[in-house]
Amino acid sequence: MKNVIWLASYPKSGNTLIRLFLSCYLFTDDGILKDFHLIRNITVFNHFHIFNNIENICSKEEFITKPEIISNYWIKAQESLYKKFPKKIFILKTHNANIVYNNKPFTNEKYTKRFIYIVRDPRSVLISSKKHYDLKNYQIAMEHILSDKRLTYVNNNMLPEFLLSWRSHYLSWFNFSKKNPHLGLIIKYEDLIQQPEKFFLIILNFLGDKPNAKINKKKFNNSLESVQFHNLQNIEKNYGFEEKKGQAKYFFRKGLIDEWKKELPEKILKNIEKKFNKEMIELGYL
Repeated sequence: MKNVIWLASYPKSGNTLIRLFLSCYLFTDDGILKDFHLIRNITVFNHFHIFNNIENICSKEEFITKPEIISNYWIKAQESLYKKFPKKIFILKTHNANIVYNNKPFTNEKYTKRFIYIVRDPRSVLISSKKHYDLKNYQIAMEHILSDKRLTYVNNNMLPEFLLSWRSHYLSWFNFSKKNPHLGLIIKYEDLIQQPEKFFLIILNFLGDKPNAKINKKKFNNSLESVQFHNLQNIEKNYGFEEKKGQAKYFFRKGLIDEWKKELPEKILKNIEKKFNKEMIELGYL
């Protein structure tokens, strides 16, 4: 029953970058990205159409008033995908923490074939989140990534997700990986930016069913070039991107790995480093 591959991350951590790369490599003949419609091949798990196949699911209005009830349907949604498409492998994007809420797990070994978790320096996440969500200041952005009560709400056809804090989110998938080392791969966003050829190759090899399967080098190189940040920015300027939020001018803003050094106020910086000290040290951010 394992037919789900998760691309999981905290928001603004590089999930879209990997989705676009895999879309280029897996769903084109040449690895060349012409527009962002290609990304739809990797479905967003919390889209209503994924859950709409569940028998006796509650109305969308109930998710608005009681977003936490989404937990009742996490496993049911994965089960319905398997029943409807038993031979199909789904690559699904999620920002959901891999938690158990009211005795309902987000996912488990029964349905998860593999997962890739993308982690990013929380100081960079904070800056990118402020810009992306058009938040008033860094204090509000910090409160978001420190809160273990953080979840999203119904937005168009997107159902709620449990985000929690940056720390709790990362640990939820890290602990799932420790229990199931053969299922999980944890990738740092910074490695994707600094050594893209090495780490995107690691991702492809991890996803392949056959160890050391032959990689189409030309398509691989085209896919790498396609997801260079300047190329993504040009495509967005020409065609837009449906995943851009609020008043932010562009989704693909800068993609830097150390912008926080010049931007973050000292008080905010020290608070983040104190709250997430253990995990940041383990990940090499401190």
